[in-house]
Amino acid sequence: MKPIKILRIAFNMVKSNKLRSWLTIIGVIIGIASVMAIVTTGEYFQNEVTETLEDLGGDTISIFASTPFNVVEFEEYESDEASTESDGESGGSIDRTYQEPKRAELTVKDVFTLRRIPGIEHINVKVNAGTDLEVGGKEIWVYVEGIDPGVWPEITTKKVGEGRMLRPDDLGRAVVVISEELAHEEALERDIRLNQMILLNGKSFRVVGILAKDGGLLGGLTGSFGASVFTPYDQVFEIEDAKLKESDNFYERDYDVYDYIDIKLYENADYDATLEEIEEQLRRSRKVDERTQDFYVSSSKEAIEGTKKLINGLTMFLAFIAGISLLVGSTGIANTMFTSVLEKTKEIGIMKAIGARNEDIRLIFLCNAAFIGLTGGIIGILLGTAVVQVILLLISAKMNVPFEFALSIKGTLIASLVSIIVGLIAGYIPAKNASELNPVDALRYE
Repeated sequence: MKPIKILRIAFNMVKSNKLRSWLTIIGVIIGIASVMAIVTTGEYFQNEVTETLEDLGGDTISIFASTPFNVVEFEEYESDEASTESDGESGGSIDRTYQEPKRAELTVKDVFTLRRIPGIEHINVKVNAGTDLEVGGKEIWVYVEGIDPGVWPEITTKKVGEGRMLRPDDLGRAVVVISEELAHEEALERDIRLNQMILLNGKSFRVVGILAKDGGLLGGLTGSFGASVFTPYDQVFEIEDAKLKESDNFYERDYDVYDYIDIKLYENADYDATLEEIEEQLRRSRKVDERTQDFYVSSSKEAIEGTKKLINGLTMFLAFIAGISLLVGSTGIANTMFTSVLEKTKEIGIMKAIGARNEDIRLIFLCNAAFIGLTGGIIGILLGTAVVQVILLLISAKMNVPFEFALSIKGTLIASLVSIIVGLIAGYIPAKNASELNPVDALRYE
């Protein structure tokens, strides 16, 4: 029997029992739509979270000073009299005392050490401070990040929206680049414009650049939780010193001490090997070992990979739970196919009597099951995608960010294949039974 004829007969079987076929298809639609919605949403949020983490750190390696917690042990021996009572054995007790460790710092010496490592392309020193920002008589608290203006534009993932980024010749100048969120801060009751003067702890700074708003659904998080003012690191020292002089606990901070150091490697550098070399070189330079190490190295890449695995695992788990409904749908297809075999028994006998092979009968019923599965799959994909868009539209409106259409190609392909496979598996046994009917018994069937 020709393939076109087999497909036509199978399609007519679906049309002849519209109500039963659609009730079966609905079961497949629910399962596929659930899986499609979960996979698409999971993939979308994985991309958004990854993008947000990359905006906060990207593929950089950060080094922080970490003061070790030292415990010093010493033996305090008992008196000779106590020793005699214990048959001449020298008894003793071990006391533990807690030494207040020396405050750990990152200095220019560490920068020189890092520059000797071949895999490192850029080194950016950072000094942070929280301070008051004043514009037009209105005052708010802001987080200021002092950076190396010659390196920061090369290492950051942020883009400038207006004006320019900081340049190497800005070191020593009172200039800032601010975030888009701060430029339109409602608490200031006015927008901050390019080239405008602002006050940071009473010192005047000129705004030379305004960063572009981070894209995506979670893009606003980088502006909410990260720094909103960026300036050469030497300016933060001055802001911090001026602020500390106003307090009772004043100490003058050294200008070659940094809060942390960001590192970016060459594209072809061995990431893990360079990470190990950084720790080894710093231990040697700072004269510490693994036990007394007074710094730690944080890898943004590991954090991003860990987040991806977590979200992906959660998505697959939820998709598996939703996929249980596909089992219900496959049971409905099998039930429909068994009923169709009983209804078409005499027709099967006639087709066999005029020369139809067992394989032809089997293919007819398998195609019938595949049509039901594929129809339910297509509608389920469309319904699941529509549900995701509605959810993202509501979230975008709530968070006041632009709506972005989301479609998972992987989820679409998986859902399409699963819908066909479910139909074929559920229809195989009924199709096999139909193909093995004895034509004489089938013709006598009432």
